[in-house]
Amino acid sequence: MYESILQRALELPREQKESLIAALKAAVFEETSRRGDGDPDRCPRCGHHHVVRKGHGRKGAQVWLCRGCGRTFTARTDRVLALSKLGAETWASYVEGMVEGLPLRKLAERCGVCLKTSWYMRMRVCSVMESRLAPFRCDRGTSVQIDEKYPNESLSGHRGRARVKIPRAPHENGHGVRLRGISGEKACVLTGVNDLGDCFCRLVGRGRPGTAQVRAGIEGVALAGAVVSTDELGSYVVPLADSRVLAHNRYNSKSAGEDELGMVNALHSRLDHFLAGLDGVSTRRLPLYLSWFCWEEQARRSDATRLGMLSPQVANGLTDLRIRDMWDATQPFFDEYWGGRVWADEVDLDDLYELSFVSAVV
Repeated sequence: MYESILQRALELPREQKESLIAALKAAVFEETSRRGDGDPDRCPRCGHHHVVRKGHGRKGAQVWLCRGCGRTFTARTDRVLALSKLGAETWASYVEGMVEGLPLRKLAERCGVCLKTSWYMRMRVCSVMESRLAPFRCDRGTSVQIDEKYPNESLSGHRGRARVKIPRAPHENGHGVRLRGISGEKACVLTGVNDLGDCFCRLVGRGRPGTAQVRAGIEGVALAGAVVSTDELGSYVVPLADSRVLAHNRYNSKSAGEDELGMVNALHSRLDHFLAGLDGVSTRRLPLYLSWFCWEEQARRSDATRLGMLSPQVANGLTDLRIRDMWDATQPFFDEYWGGRVWADEVDLDDLYELSFVSAVV
């Protein structure tokens, strides 16, 4: 029977073959999403474990009631497919193109959506990747290397809702910050990697991190009993001591050898290559892209293909990402960077700066 179906498919014209392939991929994608349609152990909204059955929906799906928040839900509540008006065929094609490394415009053309929708689909896939990251493993004696990465800040993005003006001249396309060294116009990403291959990347602030930023960067990371290597930045000493590390080795970043900071330097090199292929990333979207990068690092250690990993994760993945929340998101550490000042449209910048600078901003 299989050979007869294949023979009939090979006799079809090229366009019909492509339509058949797309339909089969969509069917497999949607079938994968149904595998998670079982009895839930908790509410997808509040996480409460006491849930009871409450009839069926219009399409026959089982409905549950959460005794914690009092809201009803189904097995597909807050899943990617349930929150989108696009069909499984479109999402299957998008996931495949994303694994291939296609840019947003190519993905939009491939799936027949606009550029804004293509970007929003990418953000949702990244949020699913973030939820599927494995924990950072650390046993006694595990070697861990931690260091900072300083990509240029990018204040690009929609700010119409907040009506915010940026009180500095824009960075020209292809050029970095104008200040030398590690200034406040550099975003600080705290990165860590162990000899088991696990890694984490977290946006913690701007410029060199202080003790509070380092503590926030390693929060939730199990480092007890690990042998941690860092550069000579003094902000690491107290947070790592509070994490009960077995030993803290400090090295000069310029003269450190491969066995001292080599793993984290290699991680930085791969992160540079990853971000370079995205044609610019806004600082306020950087955490989602860092989750994407950590997922790629995790996929490198798996025997499964990246498409084989990502397709079921997106089909069954939960996400609370909404388009309104994306547009209303503020720039991270904005108040800290600008000294707590709010720059609205009503502010008369002519009274604050010279005319030549104001013309470059407004």
